[in-house]
Amino acid sequence: MMMMAIVAVTCVTCFASCKDDPVPEPIPQPQPQPQPQPNPNPQPTPNPNPNPNPGGEAKSIKLDRTELTLKVGERASIKAEVEPANAAVKLVSWKSSDESVATVTDGGEVVGKSAGKATLTASCGSARATCQVTVKKEQQALAPIQVQMTGAINHTQYTAGQSATITFNRFPASVEEFKQVREQIGREPQGAIALQVMAHEMFRRDREIGRACIELNSTGTEGRKAMERLKELYRAGDSYARPYLMAAFLKGAHPDNGYNPTKPYTIEITADPGHKYDSTKDYTFQAPIVYLRIKTQGRSQGFEIISVVKTFKPDEPSNGTYFIVNSCPGLYVQVAPISYEHKFLGLD
Repeated sequence: MMMMAIVAVTCVTCFASCKDDPVPEPIPQPQPQPQPQPNPNPQPTPNPNPNPNPGGEAKSIKLDRTELTLKVGERASIKAEVEPANAAVKLVSWKSSDESVATVTDGGEVVGKSAGKATLTASCGSARATCQVTVKKEQQALAPIQVQMTGAINHTQYTAGQSATITFNRFPASVEEFKQVREQIGREPQGAIALQVMAHEMFRRDREIGRACIELNSTGTEGRKAMERLKELYRAGDSYARPYLMAAFLKGAHPDNGYNPTKPYTIEITADPGHKYDSTKDYTFQAPIVYLRIKTQGRSQGFEIISVVKTFKPDEPSNGTYFIVNSCPGLYVQVAPISYEHKFLGLD
């Protein structure tokens, strides 16, 4: 009995002792952190204050002349400068109050049509500027147009090394003059290319005259494409514009001299070794396509490729007599811009 009491006391003492011992704190374990997941369709962070016109709108237009006197048939150019210089939109459009007296293109090219007065208005957004034009009755005297062609290029078979030049003193001033030049050189493939350069420059000066000449010298498809692009390249107040585009295809003209060519004007043409055409007839035109190069200092490669064709196809202006341009995209894309030190002086 005594022994059982001692054991009981010992157990109670032990239990009490164990109960008083401190309980150890659990060791903290690292918890996994969420990992960023890639977004397969990232969306831009919206701008709470969007500004679609960082340069603001045009405030005014400055013209290099506000009065102009012309003779009938005389041409002039008005330069428009949009202010501020960093305006978001700087495209200038022009309108004549009387197109029977004077016409103006979006490039600021003015032509006197008949005696009288007209107001030319330049617009850019809400900004306006005007130039008063007086056209006198007397006709502008022009030197007779002179054209000379040297060299020869085979009509149906590529011949290595063949080349030709077309030299002329001024651009045609009317559709009638253009037709006269076509009679002189349009029966040769190189002549069609020279005529296309003339027609494109005439389009810059006068849209209606230029359109008629392009339609005379191009396939219908090519003519439409060319005119759409030329409208963009000849517009005013835009760094994209190239009013000197056709000058770049004249001998002696390059960006570092403002594309001011030597006179008389010379166009240089060579057979294209990359397209060794032969007498095989194109399906559409039932005639051979002739591929030529026109030299230019406005391109890094020094030339552009143009194809021409002489066809009896009823809906084309060739009439089986004249070569017409089938493709000339190089004549309606930008050339290198002129240097800041020089100014394009225009073409006669």
